[in-house]
Amino acid sequence: MGVAALSGPVDPAALEAGLAELAALGFEPVPARNLWRREGLFAGTDRERLEGFHELLADRSLRAVFFARGGHGLLRLLPAIDWSLLAREPRALVGYSDLTPLLDLVVTRLGIVAFHGPMVAVDLARGLAPEERLSLLDALAGRERLAWSGEECWHEGVARGVLRGGCLSLLAAALGGPFATSFADQILFWEEVGEPAYRLDRLLTQLYLSGTLVGLRGMAIGRVVASDGDTGWRSAPGLGGTDPAPFGGNQPPTLWGISSGHTAPNLTLPLGALVELDAGRREILRADTSEAR
Repeated sequence: MGVAALSGPVDPAALEAGLAELAALGFEPVPARNLWRREGLFAGTDRERLEGFHELLADRSLRAVFFARGGHGLLRLLPAIDWSLLAREPRALVGYSDLTPLLDLVVTRLGIVAFHGPMVAVDLARGLAPEERLSLLDALAGRERLAWSGEECWHEGVARGVLRGGCLSLLAAALGGPFATSFADQILFWEEVGEPAYRLDRLLTQLYLSGTLVGLRGMAIGRVVASDGDTGWRSAPGLGGTDPAPFGGNQPPTLWGISSGHTAPNLTLPLGALVELDAGRREILRADTSEAR
C-alpha cells in the first residue's frame, strides 16, 4: 500500500505510529519520497508532493494509496494531476478532509469508487478501534450491503443514488473552478469540524446558490456540531429549516450523525458506490456496486 502526502507536513512520530498500524492490518507500507519533507505549509514543494504521488501511481504492484494527513495543499496540485496514471491502473484511494476534491474527481471523472476513510498519521496513528478496522477492511474488499447508522432524522424519506461528498469547506472551495461538479441525482455526504454556526450556514448557502444541489436526492451529514455551540446553522438551505424552497418545495431525505471524517470512530464510506438512504430508519445501505455508474 502506498502512503502519499499531498497536503500539510506530516508529524514524524505520528507517521511512524500510523505506518506501524498499517502494517498491523496486514499491509506493507510503501512511502512516497516526500513523506518526511516540510516546506512551509506543505509536505514538500508542489513539485515534490506531486512527483511523490505520481511515483506511487506508476507502481502497478500497489493496490491502494492511503494519505498521511489533510491540512491544506491539494487544491494547488489538482491542475497537474496525471489522470492517465489513475485511469491506467485503478486502485483504492483512502483519505478525507483536504483530499475531498481529489476523491470526488476520481468518482466523477473515472467512474470508480474512492474511500472517505482513515489517514495514516491521524487516525491510524492513534490506533483504529475494532469497528474502524472492520469498516475499512470491508469497504476495501467491496463487500455488499454494508450499513452505516446515523443519529437523527431531519427529513424522512428514502433515496437511492451514488454517494458523493466529503469535507464541506473543500466542497465549497472547488466551486467556481474547473473541478466543481453537480450533485444532481446523487446522495450527498458532508462533514466538517471547527467551524462556527455562521460559517457552516455560509458554506451551505454557497453550495445552494451555486446550483450544485439542484436535483439532489438525499443528504447524509456527519456528526457536525458548530464550534460555538449555536444550532442556528441547521436552518441553512435544505437542512432543518421549515422553508423547503431551495429544493423546489421538496426537502430531500436528510440524515444527521454519520460517524465518518473528523470524528471517532472514523468509519469508511465508499464514495462512488450506489447506496440507499432511509432517513426514517436512520441508516445508509450500500447497494449492488455494479449499478453505481
